[in-house]
Amino acid sequence: MPSSLQFHDYQFSFPTAAGKWRWTTRLDVSQSAPAYWIRDIISPFGLLRDSIPLDGSVVQAMSDSIAQLKANFAPVILLGPPTSLTFLVDEGRGFSDPQFVILTNSGVFGSILNNALTGSVSYMRITPANVGGLASNQAGQFKVEVDSTTLLAASSPYGGTVSIQDPSALNTPISLPITINVRPKSTITLSSGPLNFSVVKPETGTFPGIPTQTFTIQNTGPATSNLDYEVAKLIGLSDWLVSFLPDEGSLGSGGQVTVTVTVAPPDSLGVGTYSETLRVSGYSSNSYQDIEIILVVS
Repeated sequence: MPSSLQFHDYQFSFPTAAGKWRWTTRLDVSQSAPAYWIRDIISPFGLLRDSIPLDGSVVQAMSDSIAQLKANFAPVILLGPPTSLTFLVDEGRGFSDPQFVILTNSGVFGSILNNALTGSVSYMRITPANVGGLASNQAGQFKVEVDSTTLLAASSPYGGTVSIQDPSALNTPISLPITINVRPKSTITLSSGPLNFSVVKPETGTFPGIPTQTFTIQNTGPATSNLDYEVAKLIGLSDWLVSFLPDEGSLGSGGQVTVTVTVAPPDSLGVGTYSETLRVSGYSSNSYQDIEIILVVS
């Protein structure tokens, strides 16, 4: 008569960074209670020829020891500073300046924190997407930017969160709240131009002084809008136009500034009519406005 089957062998494998491990798990049914053994272990570095079979309960104990270590040495996510972010952006302008957030592993010695970062809305950019490998009391950081290209001031404020999670952490996940305040576009308005200067060229010597003139820049955009303006020569070949100050600044809604224009022609400048354009530009509903500066030398 055939003998009874005493055991069953099953082959398993497990991939690691070093390569694949393979082994046989034997189910021994020769005793009153089934027993499990691990044998014929082949590592990524070759066959473990001098190994002995391992009782399944030993392998289970080894597995439990790993679980115990994970529980005893679990990392803890410490958020901040800051613990929340607020952005002030202009409608339709694009990406904001970045803001930075600190993450720390406040878990016990021996723990390792690996954070995965996920934004709740499409107009939020988080870099990097993972802040990992943080040992106990070690800190890392990430940055958050928001894209106002599709955001409307009429729907402001917008909200969102950054989810910070590590499955091994005791307090995963945690959230970083984001608030986005959207300003309407400003509007550039200039006082009427052009500015006309005139001077008589002397027969000898230098030109006489020419009185300065002014024009105003105003932000006539909606309430809460802000205009960061810049004044520059559009043509740039006019050495007789020596200054226009202030040539940059910031104006809230309804704010205005007076720009003083100074003309001082060089002695070599001949009789004639000269023209230059000053362009006032800035992020706004109308992008820029121009004012002409004219010098007549007779």
